[in-house]
Amino acid sequence: MHLLRNTLGVIVAAVWIILMRIRRRYYNRDGGVHRVRFKIPTINIGNLSTGGTGKTPHIEYLIEMLRNDYTLAVLSRGYGRSTKGFRFADHQSDSSTIGDEPLQIHKKYPLIPVAVDENRVEGIRRICKTLPDTNLILMDDAFQYLNMKAGLNILLTEYNRLYPEDHVFPWGDLREHISAAEEADAIVITKCPSVLSRMHERNIIRKIKLKPHQKIFFSFMKFLPLVPFNQVAKQQDFELKSVVLLTAIANPQPLISYLKSKYTEFQMLTFRDHHPFSKEDIRKARHYLNRSLSPYKAVIVTEKDAMRLYNKELTSFLTDIPIYTLPIRVEFHSPYKESFHQFIHDYVAANS
Repeated sequence: MHLLRNTLGVIVAAVWIILMRIRRRYYNRDGGVHRVRFKIPTINIGNLSTGGTGKTPHIEYLIEMLRNDYTLAVLSRGYGRSTKGFRFADHQSDSSTIGDEPLQIHKKYPLIPVAVDENRVEGIRRICKTLPDTNLILMDDAFQYLNMKAGLNILLTEYNRLYPEDHVFPWGDLREHISAAEEADAIVITKCPSVLSRMHERNIIRKIKLKPHQKIFFSFMKFLPLVPFNQVAKQQDFELKSVVLLTAIANPQPLISYLKSKYTEFQMLTFRDHHPFSKEDIRKARHYLNRSLSPYKAVIVTEKDAMRLYNKELTSFLTDIPIYTLPIRVEFHSPYKESFHQFIHDYVAANS
């Protein structure tokens, strides 16, 4: 049975590779002239894997870097939402209407227009028509959207799960063959250790096998101080000793390692990426919290997870549970930070 399962996995992966490579070749025929290109600068943050590389924090990094110099907007597919078509994020939006990642960006940057549309071409057209002063669009997760050609394609790959060492689904976590990475203008190695040796850098660069037109950069995640999510958390004035992690992200391992190193008592409830939290999930989190012996305790969620707690059905279930969000921020290793900023600004300036 195990041999049969492995054989079927190899066959499915092989068929998927063939189909995806045919698809990409079809869109790139005749030099890709059939793919829509926009005059407005468009920067896409994407990946080859099924998730967990840190796309949203890198979008936020670009927002921080560019928002004072350009009138920008963010466009996402809005994965996991129950709605269809184009819509802007507003004060009535929640994760079910626009998706958790666009909602996170909207709440952090309420003055930055955030839109969702599974049709990225239509989405950009609607943004430009509605907000004609927009002169830069950041796109989240559009590397596999081949109807258009982004002005700048930035491909993320995780330090501990480099795409050259991974396999196509279902044999691995890749959406398509690693040859698709050739279309990227830059590769960012994400979630690196905060201290990265030159030897490790050189080893990774050797594995990536950059094309002549490609740049490479190295970034890491910095965990920031906890932020109270609800009123009961705001009323606590002591240092936490015991935490319950409630999370539904693609790769929680770095987060788990961080919390284990910081707190004397650690428990966790993990779910698949974008899992919509239910009352039963909250009951389990409460049960885990109640069995902790320490009185200095709380539930920890990521910023992305918190977006799925803004739910009218869950509101009454959260009033007695102290919940904190754990923000993260992207940082680039030196000297890559300066070269990354120059790379981005040079592209936008040359295409504005």
